[in-house]
Amino acid sequence: MALVTTFITTPTVMAIYKPARNAGRRRLHHRKLHGPSAPSSPSSATAGAKELRVLACIHGGHDVPALINLIETIRGHTQPRRLVKLYILRMVELTERTSSILMARAARRNGVPFLRPRRGAGGDQVDVAFDTYAQLGHVHVRPMTAVSALHTMHDDVAAVAEDKRVSLVVLPFHKRHPGHGHGDDLGPEWRAVNRRILREAPCSVAVLVDRGFGGGEQVSSEQVAHGVCVVFFGGPDDREALELAGRMAEHPGVQVTVVRFVGGKEGSEEHAEVTLRPSNTKNADKSYTFSTAIVDTHKEKELDEAAVAEFRQRMGAMVRYEERVVVGNVIEEVVSIGKSREYGLVMVGKGRLPSAMVAELAVRAAEHPELGPIGDALASAGHGVTSSVLVVQQHDMSNADELPVSVVVDGHAHDDGELGGNKDMAEP
Repeated sequence: MALVTTFITTPTVMAIYKPARNAGRRRLHHRKLHGPSAPSSPSSATAGAKELRVLACIHGGHDVPALINLIETIRGHTQPRRLVKLYILRMVELTERTSSILMARAARRNGVPFLRPRRGAGGDQVDVAFDTYAQLGHVHVRPMTAVSALHTMHDDVAAVAEDKRVSLVVLPFHKRHPGHGHGDDLGPEWRAVNRRILREAPCSVAVLVDRGFGGGEQVSSEQVAHGVCVVFFGGPDDREALELAGRMAEHPGVQVTVVRFVGGKEGSEEHAEVTLRPSNTKNADKSYTFSTAIVDTHKEKELDEAAVAEFRQRMGAMVRYEERVVVGNVIEEVVSIGKSREYGLVMVGKGRLPSAMVAELAVRAAEHPELGPIGDALASAGHGVTSSVLVVQQHDMSNADELPVSVVVDGHAHDDGELGGNKDMAEP
C-alpha cells in the first residue's frame, strides 16, 4: 500500500504544485539598505518617507521571539511608527504527506505556492504571536506560507521578495542556539536553502544566529533593552550592517556600539599587501568564497570613510564609537566581543569584498563558509560566544559571483589546504 501511495501521491503533488520558475523573467529591482537603491534613511524619516520592507523567513514558533525582537529593534523610534512593513514567510517542505498536498492545493493562482495562515480560534501560536505584535506595536504584518521542495525553496523566497519589493530578507540560521551544547541542527538540506537564498535574493540578506536574542520572550517597544555591537572592517557588507545599525540606534531601548578594526601602525591600514586569487582546487561548499568583482581599493576605502563619517555625524551621542588597532589575532579580538556578555546582538558584514585583515583569514578552516570568516567565527560552537549574531550581505549585482580563493601576502602564497581551504578575493 505504501508503494502504491507513493506512485499516486507523487504525480498528484507535482500536478498541484507549480513553483515560481518565472522569477528570472521578472523585472528585478535589486534593493539594498545603503546606496543609491536604498529606501529613505532613518534620519530623513517623514510622513512621506518610503517604508522599509522586510521579509522574515521562519521554520516555526521557535524562530518567533528573536525575530520579533529584531524587527522591533530595527524599527527605531522615528515617526511615523509604521516605517517597517513586515512580511512573514513560513517555509514548509513539500512532501508526499496529505497535509502538504492540501496546503499546495491552496496555493495562489500566480503559481507561487504561498497562502495566508488560518486565522481565528484555529490559528496556531505563530499566528497569535504576530497578530499580537501587529496590534500592540502598530506594525503592518502580513504572514504567508511557502510550500516547496527544498531544492526550489530559494526560488519562492526570491519571488516573494521581488513581488513585495522588500529591501531585506532575514533568514534563521540552520542551527538553533549554537554554542550552548544542546543546539538543534536542521540539517544540510536547510543549510543549502540558506546558501541558495544568499546567492539568488534580489535584495540584501541577513542571517540571524539566535542565542536567545531578547531573552526568548516577546517584548514591547517600551521594554526593549539591548546592547548591539557592529563589528566594522570595511567593504559593502559592513557598510550595509552599519546602515541597519543606524535604524537600531534610534530606538530608546537600544545602545549601539560600533567597533572599527584598523590594522598597521598607529591605526593606519598600511601593512602587508594581500591579494586574493581565484582557486580551482578548493571546494566552494567547504571554503570561504569572495566576490570576483574587480574593485578600486582606493575607492572602497573612501566609501568606508564616508559611511563611517556620515554615520557618526548623523547618530552623534546616540552611539558609541571606538577604533581598535589589531596587534594580535583578529579572530580572538572579535570573539571576545561576543563572549563579553555586553551585547545581546553582534552585527557583522559577510565580507565578500574584504579588507586586508579579513582577507588574510581565508586560510582558516571554514565551518560555516556562507557566513564569511568573521560571521563564521562568531557562529561556531566552542568559542564561548553568548551573543546572537546577525550576518549582513548587501545586494549588489557586480559582487554577485563568488569563488574560493588563494591568499598571496607580499607576493608569497599562504594557501594552506590542510587548514580547510578557505579563500578570499582581492583586498578592497
